[in-house]
Amino acid sequence: MRAHHTLSAYTRNFWIVSASVLIFLLFFTVYIRSENQLDTLQQQHFKALSLVDELRQSADDLTRMARAYVATGDPIYQRYYQEVLDIRDGRRPRPAGGARMEWEMLSNPDKTREPVGKKIALMELISQAGFTEQEISRLNAAKIQSDHLCQTELNAMRMVSDSADHTLSEAQKAASIPLYDPAYLQQKISIIEQINQARRMAHVRLEQIASELESRVQWLQKIMVLNGLIILVLLVRSYRSHWKMMGGTLEEIYQQLSQLGGRHMPAAGDRGREDVTSIKSWIVQTRQYLERVDAENREISQKNQRLTRLYNALSLCNQSIVRSSSEQELFERVCHHAVVHGGMNMAWIGLVNEDTQEFRPVAQYGDETGYLSDLKISREPDQNGNIGPISSVLMNDEPFWYQNLQQDTQHRHWHQRSVSFGWKSMAILPLHKNGKVVGTFNLLLDQIDAFDEPSRRLLLEMAVDISHALTRFELEQARSQSLQMEAVRSYLIEHTTGNQSVRDILHDVVLKLEVVIPGSMCTIMLLDKDGHRIRTGAAPSLPDFFLHAINGLGIAPGEGSCGNTMATATRTIAADIESHPFWAKYTTLARQAGLRSCWSEPIVSSTGKMLGAFAIYNHLPGKPTVFQIQLLEMTAHYIASTLERKQAEETLRKLSQAVEQSFNAILIIDRKAHIEYVNAAYLKRYHKTLEELIGQRPPLMYPGQLSRANYRKTRKLLKQGESWHGELLRADVSGKMHTDLIHISPVRDGAGEITHFLIMQEDISEKKRNEERIQYLAHFDALTGLPNRVLLEERARYAFGRVVRTGEPLAVIFFDLDHFKDINDSLGHSIGDALLMEVAHRLSVSLRADDTISRLGGDEFVLILPGVDSVGAERVVTKLMEIVCLPYHIGNVDLTITTSAGIAMCPDDGQNLETLSKNADVAMYRAKREGRNAYRFFTQEMQARSARHLELVHALRQALEKQQFILHYQPQIDIGTGQVIGTEALLRWQHPELGAISPVEFIPVAEESGMILQIGEWVLNTAIHQLRLWHELGYKELCMAVNLSAVQFRHGDLPHVVSQILAAEKMSAAFLELELTESVAMHDPEAAIEMMSNLHRYGVRMSIDDFGTGYSSLSYLKKFKVYKLKIDRSFVRDIHTDPEDKAIVSAVIGLAKNLGLKTIAEGVETAEQLEFLRQQGCTEVQGYYFAQPMPAAQLEEFIRQRHSPE
Repeated sequence: MRAHHTLSAYTRNFWIVSASVLIFLLFFTVYIRSENQLDTLQQQHFKALSLVDELRQSADDLTRMARAYVATGDPIYQRYYQEVLDIRDGRRPRPAGGARMEWEMLSNPDKTREPVGKKIALMELISQAGFTEQEISRLNAAKIQSDHLCQTELNAMRMVSDSADHTLSEAQKAASIPLYDPAYLQQKISIIEQINQARRMAHVRLEQIASELESRVQWLQKIMVLNGLIILVLLVRSYRSHWKMMGGTLEEIYQQLSQLGGRHMPAAGDRGREDVTSIKSWIVQTRQYLERVDAENREISQKNQRLTRLYNALSLCNQSIVRSSSEQELFERVCHHAVVHGGMNMAWIGLVNEDTQEFRPVAQYGDETGYLSDLKISREPDQNGNIGPISSVLMNDEPFWYQNLQQDTQHRHWHQRSVSFGWKSMAILPLHKNGKVVGTFNLLLDQIDAFDEPSRRLLLEMAVDISHALTRFELEQARSQSLQMEAVRSYLIEHTTGNQSVRDILHDVVLKLEVVIPGSMCTIMLLDKDGHRIRTGAAPSLPDFFLHAINGLGIAPGEGSCGNTMATATRTIAADIESHPFWAKYTTLARQAGLRSCWSEPIVSSTGKMLGAFAIYNHLPGKPTVFQIQLLEMTAHYIASTLERKQAEETLRKLSQAVEQSFNAILIIDRKAHIEYVNAAYLKRYHKTLEELIGQRPPLMYPGQLSRANYRKTRKLLKQGESWHGELLRADVSGKMHTDLIHISPVRDGAGEITHFLIMQEDISEKKRNEERIQYLAHFDALTGLPNRVLLEERARYAFGRVVRTGEPLAVIFFDLDHFKDINDSLGHSIGDALLMEVAHRLSVSLRADDTISRLGGDEFVLILPGVDSVGAERVVTKLMEIVCLPYHIGNVDLTITTSAGIAMCPDDGQNLETLSKNADVAMYRAKREGRNAYRFFTQEMQARSARHLELVHALRQALEKQQFILHYQPQIDIGTGQVIGTEALLRWQHPELGAISPVEFIPVAEESGMILQIGEWVLNTAIHQLRLWHELGYKELCMAVNLSAVQFRHGDLPHVVSQILAAEKMSAAFLELELTESVAMHDPEAAIEMMSNLHRYGVRMSIDDFGTGYSSLSYLKKFKVYKLKIDRSFVRDIHTDPEDKAIVSAVIGLAKNLGLKTIAEGVETAEQLEFLRQQGCTEVQGYYFAQPMPAAQLEEFIRQRHSPE
C-alpha cells in the first residue's frame, strides 16, 4: 500500500507539473494574441484617422480649387477639382499618395500621378474601417453637406467657364459671391465640426480599447511569472517523489531483479557482455519468461472454455430445435447461440433455392461489419476449373475447415473477402433435409487454429441436429398443409354455396386465402361484360392506385399475369415482376405498389367459358410451392362454380323481375286462350284482380277485336307456331282511347310442342304523340316556335332557286341582341327566355309571308328576304331595329334592349346560304365593335379582316405547342440610383410563315378565342422561371412585372394559378408584380377589388398600367390593392411640347405620393424627359433611353454591366 501510495504521489506530481506547463503555454498564447491585437488596433487607429483627415482635406481642397478657379480662370484648378471629387466618390482609382496631394501637384503641374488603387468611394472605405454607427452617421452628414456645397461650387465655376472673354471679370465677381457668402461659410464650418467630432469620438474610443489591451498584457505578464515559479517548485517535489517511488539506487534494483528469476531465469552472461549490467534487459527476460508461462496457461484455458461454450451452445441448439416453430426461427436461434454462447465471432446459414438453384444467406448473427450485405456465392468454377468451398460442401457433402485463412494459398480466390474482413478461421458444415444437402452452417473467428478435433466433433453434431430438425419441419409442414387444404376446401364449399352476394363471397374467399398464405395479397379479377377487359372482383389488400390503373385493361397474351391468364386460359407464374416480360409495361406501377411476384390461375366455367383469374401477389420474388399451386387450382375451381351459379340465379331473377315490373301488360294463355298468368301492369290497366282473370279469355282474343279476315289470318299464324304483332285501339275505364302494340309468341316445351302463348301488350299512345312532337321539333325552335336551321335550309334552297330562275335580289340579315348575356346573368334565364320569345314574335309578325326568320341559338336570328335589294334591306333592318328597341314588360321587370345587325346581298356577297350567313355574321360583329345598336353591310375589307382573324386563330392554336412564343424583357430603373430594380416581361410571337406578329394584333384574337388563359399561364411560368434563374445568379432583389389580360384577370382561378407557379419555382410573391390596365380594372370595380384582394392575400403586388388613359374613380383607386401607378407613354412622349401632358404627369405623380404609391413612367426616350420625371418625384422609369425590350441573355449582360450581383 505504501509503494502504491508513493507511485500515486509521483503520478499526481507529474500531472500537476504537466498541467502547470499547459497553463503557462495557454497564458503565453493569450499574451501573444493580445500584443498582436494591440498592434492591429494601432494600425486601425492610424488608418481610421487618416480617412477622416482625408475627408476633411477633400472638403478643403474642393473649396480652395473652386475659389482659385473663380479667381484666376485657370482650367487646371477646374481639372484638379473634378479629380478630387471623382476620387472621393469612387469614380476614379485612388492614387498612390492619397487625395491630399492636389496642392502639391499644383506646384509641380508636370508631375502625373498614376492611379494604383481600385475605384472605391471614400465613404465606403470609411464604412469598412470599423467606425461605429454614430461616427459614420456624423461623417455621412458631413459628406452630404459637402456634396451640397459642391453644387454651389460647380455652379460658380460654370458661371466663369460659360462667360465670354469680355465678361470674364463680371462673371468672376458674380461667381465669387456664393463662395464667400456667410451661409456658405457656415455650412463649411458645420462640415469641419462634424468631421472633428467624429474624429474625436473615434480617437477616444480607440484609445480606450488600446488602454484595455495594454492592461491585459501587463496582467498576463504577471501571471506568467507567477506560473513559472510554481513550475520550479513542482519540479523539485516531483524529483523527491521519484526517489521515494524507486526505493533505492539503480544497483539495488538490479540485484533484486536478478534474484527474482531464480534458477529458471537465464544467466546474465547468456545475453552478452552488454546486457550483464542492464536492468532493462533483465526486466525484458523476466517478462518474456512469465509471458511464455502465462501463454501456455491461457491456451489450455481457452481450449477448455471453447469446449465448454460449444457444449453449452449444443445444448441450447437442441432446446431451440424443440421450441422453434419454423426453419427461420431455428436458424436465427442457432446463429445466436453459436456466437453468444459458443464463442464464435460470426455465424450464418445459407440455403439453396430449389427453383433457381441460387445459394443465399437466410440467417446470421454477429455481422457487424456488413460482411453479408453484398455477399455473392458463385457456384461456377473459376478460371482454373476449381469450385469454391461452399459449392464443394454442397456437392461433396463434406465439411470444410480453415485454420488459417490468411496463409491458405490454395483457395485464396474464394475466401479473399473473408480475409479482407479480418476473419482468420472458418468452418463450413453441410445441412441436410431428408438426406439431401440443402445448405451450409458457416462459422467464422478472428483467431487461427480455432477448430481442434474436439471442437469439430461438437460442431458436426450440432449440424446433424439441425438437419434432423429440418426434416421434422418438412414433415410437419406437409401435415399442416394437408389440414389447411381440407379447411380451405370446407370453407369454400360452405361460403360459395351460401346466399351471400357474389361481391361478399369473393371478398371473404380472398381474405381467407391471405390468412392461409401469410404475407400474400390475393385478388380475383373478372372479365368485363364485353369479355375483353379486366375488372376487379375482390382485392382488399392491393393499393387503390394500382387497382385504378389495371381496371379496364384489355386482355391479351403477354399483357401482365392476369391479362395473359385470361387470354390464354393457362396459369401464369411471374416469379420476379421486375424481369418478367409480361410485366414490362407495368414494372414501375408494380414497384410503386411494392409487388415483386404474381401467380395467376384462370377461372373457367364448366362450359369452358373464361370468367376471370385468381392471383396471388407477394412483396418478395419467388415461385409458388406445390401446396400454393394446389390452393390456386382449388380456389379457382370453386370461384368458377360460384360465379356460374350466381349468374344463373341472377338471370332467372332478372327475368322474373322484368316480367313482373314491366310497364307493358304481359299474360300467358294456354292453347285454348285461357289466361294462366298476368303481370301487375295488366291488372292495373284493366282494374282487375288475378283471381278474376285466371281461366278467362283476354279481350283481344275475341273475334270482334279484329276484322274477320285478320282474325282468321292471326289464328292461322299462331297454329303454325309463328308470332304475330299489330296495333289495336283500346278504351280505358274513362273512355279515353289508347293505341296498343300487341306481340303474340308461342311457348314450346322440351319436345318442341306448343303449350302456351306469351302476349305482350305495349301502350304506344304517348310514343305516337312524341313522334308527332319530334316531327315538329325537327323543323321548329322549341323556345320561340321559329323555323330552325333544318327548315331554314329547306326554305333557303327554294329562295335561291327562285333567284337563279328570275334573277331577283335577295338579302340575308343577321340579328343579335346587345348585352343579352348580361340580362341572363343578372335577371335569370327565365327572363331571358321570355325576352327571346317576345323578340321572335315582334320580328315574325313584322315580316312578309315569303320572308323567313330563324333562331340559330342563343340570341342570334337570321332573316332571308327574297326580292329585296340593298335599299329595301336597309329599310327593313331599320324598321325591325325600331320594333325591337320598344320597351318590354316581362313579369315585374321593364326592359329596353338594342340590336346589332349585319346585311349580306345575293349575288354580290355570295350565292348560297352558307357564304351569305358567314358574311352577314362578319358585318354584324363589325357593327358590335363599332358601338352596337347599329347595322353594317358586308364589304371586302371585312372579308380580309375576317380571313386574317381566322388565320391568326388557327396559328395561335399551334403557337404554344410549336414554341413560337418568346419573352423579351425591358429593364426598369430606379430613378434615384440608376440601378436595375426590375424588368417587364413582354410577349413576342415569331411565326415561321407570317413573320413577327404584333401583340396589339394577336392578343385580342387570343382573348376572343379563349386561348389567352393558356398563353397567359405560359407567360407567368416562363417569366417566373427566368426570374428564379436570375436570382440564382446573384440578382436577388430583381423583380418581374407581368401584364394581365382582361380575360385572365376576370378568371376566378387566377390567384390559385399564380400561387402554384410561385410554389413550383420556390419564388417569393414579393418579387412578382402583375400589371393591370386602368380600363380593365374599371370595367367591374367591385369584382376587381375582390380579385386584387385575393392576389394580395397571396403576397402578389399589383400595379395599374397606362394610368391616365381610362376613367378611374379616385374612390375606387383607394380601394384597389395596388402599390404602383404606371404613367402611359403617350403622356411622356410630348412632355416638353404639350403643357397638358406635363400637367397630367405631374398630377399623377402627386396623386401617387399622396396615396402612398410608387410611380413608374414608360416610354422614356430622352434625357430631358428623365430629368423632368426626376424633378417631379417619379420613382422608377423604363424606355428606349435605357434599353429596348431584349431577350433574357442580353438583359442579363445589361444588368451585369450596370452593377454586380449580390
